[in-house]
Amino acid sequence: MVFSLGRNRRSRNSIVSKLPFAKFLGPAASLGTVAAGLFMLVTGRVDLSMLDVFRGASESTASGGKAMPNLEPVKLQMGQKPQETIRVATFNIQGFGKTKMAKSDVMGTLARIVSQFDVVAIQEVKGGDSAPVRALVELLRKSGANYAATVSEPIGRTSQTESYAYIWDESRIFLVPGSAYVVQDPADRMHREPMVASFETRVGTAGGRRPFRFTMINVHTDPDEVKPSVVDNEMDVLDDVYVRVQQFDYQSTGEDDCILLGDLNVNSGGLRELGQIPGVRTIAGDVKTNTRKTKTYDHILIDHRVTTEFSGKFGVLDFVDELGLTQEAALQVSDHQPVWAEFSVYEVPSFAPVASNTELIR
Repeated sequence: MVFSLGRNRRSRNSIVSKLPFAKFLGPAASLGTVAAGLFMLVTGRVDLSMLDVFRGASESTASGGKAMPNLEPVKLQMGQKPQETIRVATFNIQGFGKTKMAKSDVMGTLARIVSQFDVVAIQEVKGGDSAPVRALVELLRKSGANYAATVSEPIGRTSQTESYAYIWDESRIFLVPGSAYVVQDPADRMHREPMVASFETRVGTAGGRRPFRFTMINVHTDPDEVKPSVVDNEMDVLDDVYVRVQQFDYQSTGEDDCILLGDLNVNSGGLRELGQIPGVRTIAGDVKTNTRKTKTYDHILIDHRVTTEFSGKFGVLDFVDELGLTQEAALQVSDHQPVWAEFSVYEVPSFAPVASNTELIR
């Protein structure tokens, strides 16, 4: 099934980028690692039905994850974006559908929030179409910004489906053509299979330095499927997704910068096998990410050995305080706050090759 926001060709005045999405085929369960890697190169993407990297992890090592060492969140200075770094964010816009779209004050607040970032991974787009995202991008463009977006097909096991979206500042970032897809999940291992897309900074080359290219894995887990008592925990599937997406990128393009981000519905102690991938860390750790500032749900994870473009700056945009909202008004916007991190606009040499991760699945 191919889902598209509209015609593949985008006119100069269109609001949202119209790129097709499909659940691409991935490696077959009976193939070995080498054959699986070749199959990914031929077919294009990842299949959740056959992945299992850390299924044999012991209870003592499968219960938690590690935060980036010696990092403290910083307050986001709203306004002009830095020139040498980009801001990547994840934002669950609770129930982002036509009801919320009809509230001008809420949409205005959302536009102000999104305008602070270069790329935003959005969860909980409701309604089965791209209308809310189109409206948000239109507001951003009316303010003089040059944003675009792309939206996945509706995803979920029940009638209450939702879509993922990416919104980005086209003056600073572009979506790598053909890179966006929704992971195939024929065995139904996740309620909402992740959406993947690759981006690159618009800086050109300077003194031999190349633009930063990175792949984002946008995730919204089912809270009932990440509880400690759940046997087929979605955290124990996402580790497989991360490793295979990173492996595919490295084999096909030589790039290894993968950023998994979204509403994971757990704190760092609940990351389980995802938190046990060598080198992978949650940037924000257990900083409170909900609007009431009581829980940690949202994360940005990177392999700190290879994604050395991370500047060390991150935080949670407290739009209650920053925009002078009441708690009631803020909850009309979302029950989550954006989590963000800054990365260099240029590629930076890594400390370790991604090949060390591929050994885990041989």
